[in-house]
Formats: sequence, C-alpha cells, structure tokens
Amino acid sequence: MEENQNFIESEFLNLLPEIVFEVDSDLNVKILNEACEKILGYTKEEILNRQINLEDFVVPDDIEKVKKSIKGNFNGTHSSGNKYRVYKKNREEVTIEVYNSHIKKDGKIIGLRCIAIDITEKEKIHRELTFQEKHFRHIFQNFPLPYLSLDKCGNILDVNPRWETIMGYSRQEIIGMNFTTILSKENQQKFLKAFKIFKEKGVASNVQFDLIKKDKSNIFISFHGKIEYSEENEFIRSHCVFSDITLQRKAENTLITSEQRLRELNATKDKFFSIIAHDLKNPFNDLMGFTQLLALNIDKYDKTKIEQFAHIIHQSSKLAYNLLENLLDWSRSQTGTLRFKPEKISLKKIIIENINLLESTARNKNIKIYSEVESETFAFADKNMVRTIVRNLISNAIKYTNQGGHINIQSKCNSHCEISITDTGIGISIANINKIFKIDESFSTIGTEREKGTGLGLILCKEFVEKNGGKLWVISEPDKGSTFTFSLPLSET
Repeated sequence: MEENQNFIESEFLNLLPEIVFEVDSDLNVKILNEACEKILGYTKEEILNRQINLEDFVVPDDIEKVKKSIKGNFNGTHSSGNKYRVYKKNREEVTIEVYNSHIKKDGKIIGLRCIAIDITEKEKIHRELTFQEKHFRHIFQNFPLPYLSLDKCGNILDVNPRWETIMGYSRQEIIGMNFTTILSKENQQKFLKAFKIFKEKGVASNVQFDLIKKDKSNIFISFHGKIEYSEENEFIRSHCVFSDITLQRKAENTLITSEQRLRELNATKDKFFSIIAHDLKNPFNDLMGFTQLLALNIDKYDKTKIEQFAHIIHQSSKLAYNLLENLLDWSRSQTGTLRFKPEKISLKKIIIENINLLESTARNKNIKIYSEVESETFAFADKNMVRTIVRNLISNAIKYTNQGGHINIQSKCNSHCEISITDTGIGISIANINKIFKIDESFSTIGTEREKGTGLGLILCKEFVEKNGGKLWVISEPDKGSTFTFSLPLSET
C-alpha cells in the first residue's frame, strides 16, 4: 500500500513542469522529479541522493546569495521566491526562481521542500521590456517637441519635460486639468469643435490655438496628433505634439504690415509725382502765359484788363507757394526730417494769424470769417504743425464756400482742446468723406470759383494732428457746408 502511494506521488511529481526536490541539512537531494532533466539536462539518477555542490551549479556572482538564503532557512528564517542564475549540464546559463518550505521533525528544521521554476525566457522578456521602457522613456524625456496626452473628455493625462519648460507648469500641476483651462475664451469653443473632429477622424494636423502659459503670457501653437484606440476600436487616449509658431505668426503679421506699408509708400510716391507733374505745373503755366501776354501787349490793354491779369497772376503765384509749402512739409514728414517740438501755444493767436494771412483771398469771394476762440485757449503741440493745420483748413473752407458765404471758428476745451472750422460751402458726400484723408484715393474737388487743389492738404492735416496726439474728423452735408474739427492735448501749465 505504501509503495503504491509512493509510486502515485512520484508519477504526479513527474507530471509537473517545474523542478520539485527536497534537500536535507547537508544539501543531499532526497526527492527529485524528472523536470530536472528537461530544465538542467541532468537525470534524476545523476543528482538524487547526492550532495549539491553549489560551485558546480550556481553562477559565481549568485553563490553568496544562495548560501545566505540556505543559512537563513535552516536558522528558522523563511526565505523564499528568490531568483538565481545556475548552470545546465552543458554549462548554459539559466535563471530559476525557487520557492521553498521547511521540513521539520520534532520542531527542528531538518530539510527544505522546494520548487524551482525556469524563468529564463521570462527574465529575457523582462529585460527586453525594461530596456524598451527605458529607451522610450529616454525619448519621451528628451523629445524636442512638447508632448501632450488627453483623455476622451479633454483632460490632460500626461506631458513631457519640454511641455513643462515651454508652458511653465509642472507635471503634477497640470495632470488632470482640462485642456480648455489653458486656452483663451475665444479658443475654447474652437477646441471643443476641433477635438470632436479629432476623435472622429483619429488624426489632427496643423490645428492652431493660443495657449495661456502659467505666467499668463500667450503663445501661438500648431497641434499635430493621433488617437490611440483599443482592439475594440474604443478611445484610449490622444497623443499630440505642438510647435510654437509665435515668432512665425509675428513674422507673418509683420510681413502683412510691411506689404500694406509698401502699398501706402507706392501710393505716396505716385501722389508725389502726380503733384509735381501736374498740379505744380498748372500755376506756372498761368504765370508764364499771362506774364507773356502782358509783356507783348502792355500798350494795348487798358487798366481793367491789366488788373484782371495781375489778379490771375497773383492767385497762381499764391497757389504755387501754398502748394510748395505743403509739399515741403509733407516730404519732411514722410522722410522723418520734420522737426517735432511740442510746447505751450496760444491757439487764438495762431488762428488770428492765419485769418489775416488769408483775408484777401476771402475778401475776393466776399466771405466773412468769424473767430469765437477763447483767448485763454492753450494747447501743448508743435507750433509750426498747428499753423499748417489751421492754414489748410481755413484755406479749404474759403475754396469751397460760395460768394457771400461765411466761416465760423470755435473752440471747446475739456480733456482735450477742440477747434472747429465751419463753412457754408458745397459740402461733401458720405462716399467722398471716406476718401479725403487717403492719399491712395487721389481725391480732389474743384473750388466754387474753379480753384484747383491737390488733395494733399487734408492728408497733411491728419498726419500733423495725430503726430501731436489728437484727432481730425469732419461732419458734412452736400450743399449745406462742412465742419472740420481737430483736437490737441491741453497745455499742462
């Protein structure tokens, strides 16, 4: 009966793929199954009832670890589940994991019952996985582009160090936050829409957002990403990288601004040559023509005719002079050579000065000019520029006002000082109001007595007003007149 029992136990042990053995306190092998031949290459007969020589079986670097475990177990300390490298019969190295329990007799440990599992392949796979994990972790940690992973709700699952560096958040601070929290309000709805499409398509390319960094500054970025799905095609996470294109965006905006500026400069150049080629030539044609007529026919003309010609010559000379003044001022303003020297100035004095300068022109059209500007109206501005502004606006009012009309100049001071010049002239249509301050529109209107203009005066006024920190605007209605108003900073003293 006992022999039958031992036979059954032996056959059962031989069915196990692991090495099952028992050793006594002298390391003599007492029980051993046949798995030892498959794993180590030794037959049962070669090992059974023989003392294990550790130096023959165990890789030298692991001998001390084995001795320590054996000593501990026989001293009552249960040391189990240890891994050792051992030699097969052909000296090939394998790794085994040994689990053991104590064999006791009369309360004394007399041996160990052990199971040794061949984990060579497992260890190999583990080493490969560890290497790969270390390799990919190294890539992740040193990847030059910022990486971000989101769950299906848009919550942040992971970021890499490059992302932390650029955004200013630590990994601990950002994990779990929703992506929308680092977006401007204008971009939040854009993200939700883009993320929905991203999850449907599985890929995203060049999706652009403004991100808010931890220090509250903004960067403009371009996202590229891919969705990771399970075998059942269920969303696991997104994998995204972005490029900081803030400088690129600034460069594009600068290019657009430069292109616009170039168009303006071309328009300015065209306008400048147009004035020189056409408008400046006309008054000199009048001067040369009428002076020639006088020189050839002075004895034939009566006093009335000579006075008429003299008046035409005077008007042409004054037109040419005013035009040259504006051209020189405008040219200096465009090239940056016009001196800007703001100071405390009396607007009343400048207005009276220009009324006196233009009085004869107004008298010839029977136009009255009234000034209601307060004597204590002071501004902080460049005197010469303000003179040019006032001269051009009063001159224009005279030009476009019919015989017998009037011009009224008023002032109002609050946070700024405002000067309004109102005429009873022909007015300006709404469509043309948008053109009179643009040099590229080449807009000019003939005066009520066929006076010619260049369209340069108002453009110069606008530039000079804005240079002094003010604004220029117009309210007008055809056949009812116009009111041009400009503001200037108040004098501080």
